[in-house]
Amino acid sequence: MSLNQNPPTDVSLVNPTVGLLNDQWVPTDQLVVGVNDLGFRQGVTAVERLRTYGGRVFESPQHLLRWQRTVDELGISGLPSAERIAVLVDELLQRNEQFVQLQRDVGITIVATPGSAGTSQSTWMVHLKTIDHAAVERRCRDGQSVVITNVVQPPAESWSRQIKVRSRIHYYRADQIAQRQSAGAMGLLVDTDGSVTESSVANIAIVQSGRIVSPPPDQILHGVTQSVIERLAATAGLSWRKEVISANQVRDADEVLLMGTDGGIWFANSVHSWDQAATAGRGLRAAPVYQRLRGDFDRHVISTAM
Repeated sequence: MSLNQNPPTDVSLVNPTVGLLNDQWVPTDQLVVGVNDLGFRQGVTAVERLRTYGGRVFESPQHLLRWQRTVDELGISGLPSAERIAVLVDELLQRNEQFVQLQRDVGITIVATPGSAGTSQSTWMVHLKTIDHAAVERRCRDGQSVVITNVVQPPAESWSRQIKVRSRIHYYRADQIAQRQSAGAMGLLVDTDGSVTESSVANIAIVQSGRIVSPPPDQILHGVTQSVIERLAATAGLSWRKEVISANQVRDADEVLLMGTDGGIWFANSVHSWDQAATAGRGLRAAPVYQRLRGDFDRHVISTAM
């Protein structure tokens, strides 16, 4: 049984009523960043995205550890502690009770900027968002097309790949390229050596002869959901290595696993390359390793939501 149930058809008429801006509860349409804020002027924005399963925040401590690492790296100060944010997230869910009940499960976004230039006052906010449950269910059941692009992941010398930020032009470009190949496709980024790294919303792993391989930690953003899947794989006795993955390995894989906050774990149903005709892609299906891990993940989130 999956917790990704579709909300009522009239849920689009209901939006979160309040969010948190600089420690003040305000209507969601007042969650704004000023034009002089460095988050707007220079795109300096830390972000963390969480979600609920069964009404409970999933892996909150791990998400907030990553959040703290991001704001520390960017030098954004004057923010509430991770412990305080966890309390505020619970209050946010309570204050938007009707929205949460209609959605069943929701996304949670935390953002912070250094504030306006010349000041020491950071800007931060916490708000809820809808999850497209129908799209999540479809990807888990039918998969999603992926396209290996020529968009190179920014090097660690520019900013650490271990922090989560809103500087996302590279992801945007990769998805644009992918969607020119196939509607709804997701773009995979590459490193300077041409190896495959990650996508805008998912970590990637391949399966070959029953063994799972994912990119090494220094190549990608640490995935909270991937960490859960790794634990489930270990419990299931599945081999998991971390090493550089070439584009050819992705193209030739028995399975391609995708892992991210909104969808949990899903799979690639076809693999294409940016420089090939769309018809040249290779089709894949929901195969045994994915099916095992998807079932284990569903059972895990159900047990943690109780």
